[in-house]
Amino acid sequence: MSRQQGILKLVGTLNGKCFYQLNGQYIVRKAVGPSRERINNDPAFINVKGNNQEFAAASQLSKAIRQGLGDKAQQFKYNHMASRLTGRCRKIIQKGSGQLGQREANLLNAPSELIGFQLNSNVAFNQLYNSKINVTANTQRSLITVKCPQSTAKQQHKMPKNATHYQLIAAISCISKRQWQPHLNAYKTAHPEQNTLGAAVQSEPLPLNTTHNYLQLQWHSPTPNGISTEVAITVWLGIAYQKQQNQTYQTFKTPQAMECIAIL
Repeated sequence: MSRQQGILKLVGTLNGKCFYQLNGQYIVRKAVGPSRERINNDPAFINVKGNNQEFAAASQLSKAIRQGLGDKAQQFKYNHMASRLTGRCRKIIQKGSGQLGQREANLLNAPSELIGFQLNSNVAFNQLYNSKINVTANTQRSLITVKCPQSTAKQQHKMPKNATHYQLIAAISCISKRQWQPHLNAYKTAHPEQNTLGAAVQSEPLPLNTTHNYLQLQWHSPTPNGISTEVAITVWLGIAYQKQQNQTYQTFKTPQAMECIAIL
């Protein structure tokens, strides 16, 4: 905080600085935003408060998805993946029922906002793999099956020079809906026991330049009664290249890609 200099004295906010009069002196200081207490209690900031609450819920959804994906989220992530994912979850919440700040946070309300999301924004999954994929679930949603009738990795300039094989990785992340609880002044998870359930299933190393028929990857739920219909089952499919060395396979760190292919 310092005194204003010069002949003209200002009152107001300009270029991030606040100009005002105090005890007969004209003062200038760095402008600051409203306090948390004011945002939470001043009716003038009701929209700001609502947006903050829903952003927090979107962050929770994004974190839950990443937790369910486990180490696959780390393996395939690139270029601010967490913040990009939070942005998608925010769009989904905006389409939920209820008033601003209290709308339902449920991936099933707008699955199209998440399907096609790339963990690696630098390389899209369909740049490396574009075979037909079919995803199904049994009645109890305890068995998820990813089928590839004819599997062929795309040959493209980014493929590692010494690659001999590729591997498909199907990952599951279960995300429970969240609802605003006024008495808690927070969003609460409807099914915490099933939230962030997940695992990854991967194919055998598949030789390049070969069409592989009837590939199938399956995930079995660890819950005896299956997954609640209030829990979104996000299904992800990734690809990574490998090099065969005797009886072992070395996985190349780049290029590799994974995207959300279905929400059940």
